[in-house]
Amino acid sequence: LPNGSRKGFFIGDGTGVGKGREISGIIMDNMMQGRKKALWVSFNEGLINDAKRDFSGIGGDQNQLFFQGKTKAGNEILQEDGILFTTYSTLRGGEKKQANDLGQKGGKTRAQQIIDWLGKDFDGVIAFDEAHSMGNAIPIKGKRGVKPPSQQALAGINLQRELPNARVVYVSATGATELSNLSYADRLGLWGEGTPFADVNAFIGNVSKGGLASMELLSRDMKAMGMYLARSLSYDGVSYERLEHTLSDFQEDVYNELAGAWQLVLNNVDQALEITQAGKSGKAKSAAMAQFWGSHQRFFNQVITALQTPAVIDDIRKQIDAGNVAVIQLVNTNEASQERIIADATANDAVLEDLDFTPRQMLMDYVRNGFPVAAFEKTEDPNGNIIYVPVTDSEGKQVFDREAVAMRDKLLETLQQIRVPENPLDSIINAFGSAMVA
Repeated sequence: LPNGSRKGFFIGDGTGVGKGREISGIIMDNMMQGRKKALWVSFNEGLINDAKRDFSGIGGDQNQLFFQGKTKAGNEILQEDGILFTTYSTLRGGEKKQANDLGQKGGKTRAQQIIDWLGKDFDGVIAFDEAHSMGNAIPIKGKRGVKPPSQQALAGINLQRELPNARVVYVSATGATELSNLSYADRLGLWGEGTPFADVNAFIGNVSKGGLASMELLSRDMKAMGMYLARSLSYDGVSYERLEHTLSDFQEDVYNELAGAWQLVLNNVDQALEITQAGKSGKAKSAAMAQFWGSHQRFFNQVITALQTPAVIDDIRKQIDAGNVAVIQLVNTNEASQERIIADATANDAVLEDLDFTPRQMLMDYVRNGFPVAAFEKTEDPNGNIIYVPVTDSEGKQVFDREAVAMRDKLLETLQQIRVPENPLDSIINAFGSAMVA
């Protein structure tokens, strides 16, 4: 690069291509050329076992990999050579020693420990595995002000700058979900001297204006310049087809009934916000509505899945008759809420067979726990502005509005009667029997 640093490379291969073996191959190739030290940075400590498997898989000695965390931050790394494995969280850490009053610095950082071991003139491999972990490398302007860069991203960038001769390779199947997340890739030479962009901010600002098309052009150019590779596995002989489910009249009636039930709940929430005066507190109203719409979205997500399930079950029967095996992927099984229901039932000695695991339970849970019943009262803040705050009794406990509580309880009784489709998981088990479903 014009600034004297060695240019880097980006591997954006998809899941399953074998990025661990690619890193191992790059490191092995350099070791055969006499560069006996390498650095492998990954997401967490447990991945060292995968790294060892991949390195031995290409014929390397897995004992050459060792974890930085086993050496205290203040100590020197004693291994003469080998592959130093570390994590992004370790990289941002340091020795727990405070700076003293004389202005002396605190303890040695982990990054400095690595630099000391590799040496300033190090020209071996630094592999940033799961490189997207360094995504937040610059301050990002968001809805709630400026989000500062993450410490691990800054530690990764500083390491690259301190070792300009290192052969840097970034490895990630999701290199950047948005352009600002590419700001850690200093060594690609996409900004700075010799480019149209003065710095990373100018690069992000200009290229972002073009939206997704710009990202695609950037990927194409990076490939053309020989700094980027993004391959995915080809599934030879695999075919895909869409299974369409036509809603029955009964299902349409159920859906309309559920939409009406949520409309009823929303009207009651609006009234409760007025009765309790919570609606006059911007914060309380915003929290109540966020909880409502979040539950609403999760509810209909499961309802739509449940409505589609009969068509899936019919197709599974055909596949089994044809001698095939069906593997079902449910994006959300609502396991967490089911475990809560079972825990409550067990604590109260309830009969498990009587429990409701249908989407209705989600709606009831919202009304029971998220319906606004806390009373609010008008007061003044220290600057004399009128604000609304929760009412508390002499013991500091929250006071609930009786009218809002009665409204909530009446609503729960009404909702108990609504028709809902069966939980998708239950439908599948009931259709085939528990002995058939793994």
